[in-house]
Amino acid sequence: MRTNVDLMREKLERLKIRQTSLRVEAKGIARDIPVLINPALVDLEEMDVTRAAAKMDDLVVRQAELLQIRARIWELEEALGQ
Repeated sequence: MRTNVDLMREKLERLKIRQTSLRVEAKGIARDIPVLINPALVDLEEMDVTRAAAKMDDLVVRQAELLQIRARIWELEEALGQ
Protein backbone atom coordinates (compact mmCIF):
# COMPACT_ATOMS: atom_id res chain seq x y z
CA MET A 1 0.00 0.00 0.00
CA ARG A 2 1.38 3.36 -1.01
CA THR A 3 1.56 6.07 1.58
CA ASN A 4 0.93 9.77 1.10
CA VAL A 5 4.68 10.31 1.13
CA ASP A 6 5.09 7.78 -1.69
CA LEU A 7 2.38 9.52 -3.70
CA MET A 8 3.98 12.91 -3.10
CA ARG A 9 7.36 11.60 -4.25
CA GLU A 10 5.80 10.17 -7.41
CA LYS A 11 4.07 13.48 -8.12
CA LEU A 12 7.34 15.33 -7.54
CA GLU A 13 9.17 13.07 -9.97
CA ARG A 14 6.47 13.54 -12.64
CA LEU A 15 6.64 17.31 -12.20
CA LYS A 16 10.43 17.30 -12.57
CA ILE A 17 10.17 15.27 -15.77
CA ARG A 18 7.55 17.68 -17.16
CA GLN A 19 9.71 20.63 -16.11
CA THR A 20 12.68 19.24 -18.04
CA SER A 21 10.53 18.63 -21.12
CA LEU A 22 9.07 22.13 -21.01
CA ARG A 23 12.51 23.68 -20.65
CA VAL A 24 13.71 21.89 -23.77
CA GLU A 25 10.62 23.06 -25.67
CA ALA A 26 10.97 26.65 -24.44
CA LYS A 27 14.67 26.81 -25.32
CA GLY A 28 13.90 25.60 -28.83
CA ILE A 29 11.21 28.22 -29.27
CA ALA A 30 13.48 30.95 -27.89
CA ARG A 31 16.23 29.98 -30.35
CA ASP A 32 13.82 30.13 -33.30
CA ILE A 33 12.61 33.69 -32.68
CA PRO A 34 15.81 35.67 -33.41
CA VAL A 35 16.25 33.88 -36.74
CA LEU A 36 12.79 35.03 -37.83
CA ILE A 37 13.32 38.71 -37.00
CA ASN A 38 17.06 39.26 -37.41
CA PRO A 39 17.54 42.18 -39.83
CA ALA A 40 21.07 40.99 -40.57
CA LEU A 41 19.62 37.77 -42.01
CA VAL A 42 16.28 38.85 -43.43
CA ASP A 43 15.09 42.12 -44.99
CA LEU A 44 12.45 43.85 -42.89
CA GLU A 45 9.87 43.41 -45.64
CA GLU A 46 10.56 39.66 -45.71
CA MET A 47 10.48 39.01 -41.94
CA ASP A 48 7.86 36.56 -40.72
CA VAL A 49 6.77 38.77 -37.84
CA THR A 50 3.46 36.96 -37.48
CA ARG A 51 5.24 33.64 -36.99
CA ALA A 52 7.70 35.23 -34.55
CA ALA A 53 4.78 36.67 -32.57
CA ALA A 54 3.10 33.25 -32.46
CA LYS A 55 6.32 31.72 -31.18
CA MET A 56 6.51 34.42 -28.50
CA ASP A 57 2.96 33.51 -27.48
CA ASP A 58 4.03 29.87 -27.25
CA LEU A 59 7.03 30.88 -25.16
CA VAL A 60 4.82 32.87 -22.77
CA VAL A 61 2.59 29.82 -22.28
CA ARG A 62 5.59 27.53 -21.62
CA GLN A 63 7.08 30.01 -19.17
CA ALA A 64 3.81 30.32 -17.25
CA GLU A 65 3.55 26.54 -17.00
CA LEU A 66 7.19 26.32 -15.87
CA LEU A 67 6.57 28.87 -13.13
CA GLN A 68 3.51 26.95 -11.96
CA ILE A 69 5.42 23.67 -11.95
CA ARG A 70 8.36 25.22 -10.11
CA ALA A 71 6.04 26.49 -7.37
CA ARG A 72 4.43 23.05 -7.04
CA ILE A 73 7.86 21.39 -6.89
CA TRP A 74 8.93 23.74 -4.11
CA GLU A 75 5.73 22.98 -2.18
CA LEU A 76 6.23 19.22 -2.48
CA GLU A 77 9.92 19.41 -1.60
CA GLU A 78 9.12 21.48 1.47
CA ALA A 79 6.38 19.04 2.52
CA LEU A 80 8.82 16.15 2.04
CA GLY A 81 11.55 17.94 3.97
CA GLN A 82 13.93 18.10 1.01
